[in-house]
Amino acid sequence: MLDFQPMTLADAAWMKPLQESSHQICCEYLPGNIYLWGTQYGTEICRLKGRRGDFFLTYSHIEHNYGFPTGTGDVSWALSVLFADAEARDIPPRLFGVSDRARAVLEGLYPGRFAFLENRDFSDYVYNASDLIHLPGKKYHAKRNHIAALVKAHEWHYAPLTRENVPDCRAFQAEWLRANAGKNPEELAQEDIAVQRALAHFDALGFVGGVLYVGDAVAGFTVGERVNESIFCTHIEKADGAIRGAYPLLNREFAANALADYEYIDREEDTGDPGLRRAKLSYYPVRIPVEYTMVEMDSIRGANI
Repeated sequence: MLDFQPMTLADAAWMKPLQESSHQICCEYLPGNIYLWGTQYGTEICRLKGRRGDFFLTYSHIEHNYGFPTGTGDVSWALSVLFADAEARDIPPRLFGVSDRARAVLEGLYPGRFAFLENRDFSDYVYNASDLIHLPGKKYHAKRNHIAALVKAHEWHYAPLTRENVPDCRAFQAEWLRANAGKNPEELAQEDIAVQRALAHFDALGFVGGVLYVGDAVAGFTVGERVNESIFCTHIEKADGAIRGAYPLLNREFAANALADYEYIDREEDTGDPGLRRAKLSYYPVRIPVEYTMVEMDSIRGANI
């Protein structure tokens, strides 16, 4: 069996070039995302390096899902090694976060063997960066109104995330958790692990972040990482929901100050949460790339799916 291990900060240095060169743009394959959420999903990584390529593989010990091989070289070889590992573990080969591009590769290599189940809840929302910066036209009228209300009522300023303001963000996160204590405690605890990892290691992970101050206090912060030269992925965005306009102002200022050189901004999935889905749709994504879960065809024959 392959030697899967939890990702460490040092792994990001070799994983990031493989992710960019492989053209994998789903957020699940970003090294920073794997590091932030590895505890929640039981995700571990393995480097597959040989004369036929250099890849990293991911495997969730909780959900028994693999990720599509990410790297350069002979992907058919990498897939054969991955499927052999599944056989050794006596589990069916099951891939999560399969893009249209990866699906085409799998169907070409294994015609008729696999089925691809659309997973809308985990499909990313991708926006034009210029739309999030300028909020143009009638469709963004409500966002501009919310921002105008905050600007009129409060003194505020935006700052890039730095070592100096991380303590302010930690204090805000603690207060945010207290204010939302009535929600799912297990989910909030897992999310807090990701937030604390992002704040502690944003520089080592190559993250970029921004902080919104209203008066002298943090009213929100956000952080994410480069996907490639044209796409940026926002991993975390937290704001004070009691301050009208905090979320859209943070979103706009981060895009304008830190992401203007990108063509697109990926704001990740909605995980099936109705409120989060409405919020993400309200920014009018230019695309929501379909993600699939790959399963063996025999496992669904006769099932009511």
